[in-house]
Formats: sequence, C-alpha cells, structure tokens
Amino acid sequence: MSLPIKKVCFIGAGTMGCFNSLLASAAGYECLIYDPFEEVLENRSNNQAKLADFLNHENFFKGVDVNTAIKKIYDCSDLKLALDGADLISESIPENLELKNELFQKLEGLVGKKTIITTNTSGLSLEALSNQINPRYQFAAMHFHLGSRLVDIVRGTHTSEETIISIKTFVETLGCSGIIYKNRNSKYALNPMLGALTTQSMLMVIEGRYSIEEIDGAWKNANDSKLGPFGIMDMLGLDVIKNAWEEQDEESRLIDHKEKILKHLSSYIHQNKLGIKTGEGFLNHSNINISNDQFNYENIKQDLYIGIIEASLVLLSDGILEKDAINNAWTYGTNLQKGPFDILDEIGVERFKKLYQEWVDLEYISNKSYELVSGVISNLK
Repeated sequence: MSLPIKKVCFIGAGTMGCFNSLLASAAGYECLIYDPFEEVLENRSNNQAKLADFLNHENFFKGVDVNTAIKKIYDCSDLKLALDGADLISESIPENLELKNELFQKLEGLVGKKTIITTNTSGLSLEALSNQINPRYQFAAMHFHLGSRLVDIVRGTHTSEETIISIKTFVETLGCSGIIYKNRNSKYALNPMLGALTTQSMLMVIEGRYSIEEIDGAWKNANDSKLGPFGIMDMLGLDVIKNAWEEQDEESRLIDHKEKILKHLSSYIHQNKLGIKTGEGFLNHSNINISNDQFNYENIKQDLYIGIIEASLVLLSDGILEKDAINNAWTYGTNLQKGPFDILDEIGVERFKKLYQEWVDLEYISNKSYELVSGVISNLK
C-alpha cells in the first residue's frame, strides 16, 4: 500500500530544487518551491527556463510544455505556508549536515502525520539526518541526478516499507526509474562513477596532459553525446561541485586530490564562472568551441574510462549492487549505450590492469582505491 501524493513541497530553489520541481510539475503534480531568500525565488523561473533549454539539446523534455510547467510552480519564502497540505517534501539545500539538521528540526510540528520527508543529499549520513526527524519512518533519501531520469531511493534508520513504495510510485509517475538500495548505509551507484569521470578530467587539465576542449571533444566523439565531462560540471554548477568537494571527509577515496581540485574550482568561482547559470564556467556557453583535433582522442578516452571502471569495481567490492545493476545505473543515468563492465570487457582485464597501474604510478589513484580494486580485479576473468 502506498500513500497518495498530490501536493509536493520542494525546499531549496537552487539548481536541484529547480530541476526536481520542474520534473514534478511537468508530470502534473501541484508543486511549491520554498526558499528563505526572495532574490533566489525571483530568479527561479528564469533559471528553470535556462535549465530546460540546455537539457532540451538532449530532448530531455520532449513533448512537454515546459513554459506551462514552470508557471504552475508556486514560490514561497514562508516555511509554514509552504508546508501546508504537502503530501511529500523534497529537500535540496546545500550539502551541509548542520544546515540540514537545523531544517529537519524545524519541520517537526509543521507537517502532517502522513507527510513523507525526503532528502536529495549526495553523501551525508542518513542515520544522522534521521535522528532529527519525527516520525522517522516516513523519511528517506530520494536523490535525483541533474539531467537524468535516474533516482536513488535509500531508507533512513526507521523508514517504513509503505514510505519506500510511495516514493518509488511517485518517481515512476515522473517518467523516472528508481533504484532502491539494500540498506541505509548504501552509497549511490551513479555519483561515484560520474565523480570519477569529472575528477579524472580535472586532474588531467591540472597536470597539463590535455585541454578542457580536447577532453570534452574526445568524450563527445566516443559516446555520441552532447555533453562532455566539463559540460556536465557546468550544468551541475561549479559552486555546487566545490561545495561537495569541501564536504569530502578523510574516508573518501578521492581525499588525496581535495586540495588541488578545490584550488582549481576556486579560480573559476572567484570570477563568477559558475556554469550555465552564469553563461560561463569551464566553457563559454555563448560560444562553445570544442576541439576537432582528434589525433589524441583514443588516449583521452582510455584515460577517462579508467576512473569510471575503477569506481564501478569499488561499488562491486562494497556489495552495493551487482554488475548488471551497476551497468544499468550508468547507462540509464547518462543515456549512454555502454556500462563500465561492458567497457572493461572491450578493453580486457589484462590491458586494464596495465593502464590502471600507470595511473597508480602517477599518483592519480589513492592507496585505498588501489587495495580495493586490486582485490576485485584478481577475481575477474
């Protein structure tokens, strides 16, 4: 049995709040978006129009009257009014545990007994967030991916099965596919793989191996895609990516790269080059000029695939999902034809081992990742 959902309140009018609410409004739901900052709400509809225009290069909203969907969304800067009558709450405020805990404490007493509360967090502890919510059995992660119709669903500490079924049903009515993870400690599948792709891309630019234009050109050429790694980051927002890197803890596999990545991102953010929302990020979106010089595309493609395959092997070692499910998370989440294990089959395990060792020697691979991946590789045929 699932709880009926008619009215949805989206908390946070940033990039993800805009994307998620637009998906729901386009699917016919009554949507309201809350943000305490009036100036942010004033730009909400304009930001959604830019986002929709950008995504429609991939025909993401094909057959949908996007302008009507944008106009149907209500703006509100009063939290109590915003929550009135909401059947589902989707939180997308910045990735900061203290901020989210403060918000969830405010929700108690303002929402109905049957209201489902969800978080769009990319990596914060659901257990820590669950402790701030009462009733806890109606709380879960409903994690959207910008520009994708893949949604991750993860239980909180006490989440009921009824809540999970209701969220899964809601996600499907948006035309999305929901992956329900095994337990509340599960990591998402797509994020680590996309994170590996974007991290590898930035490292290669920082080290002077290739240019931004060469990397995006190689990726688009290899995958018949409209976006390369730097185009993807511009879509997400460089400030959002920087915030996520700032939240990387000591247990992260990517912690060794934190300082140099943050320095690289800061150089753009200080110039207000945040991505498509400001017209320029890594790329100038009024005049994108991707290199057509393809002599080194094959080498770049191989380098980029190493990070994605490594992330998929770590997911496999952690028991998050099986190989087929990891492949599906990638192909569905990126709209690409091949998953990481398909690519590994094409490269061959022995060839991958050689290429991977080269990255280890360059210190692009952390010791923690190397130990995990080496154990999984030894069991692969």
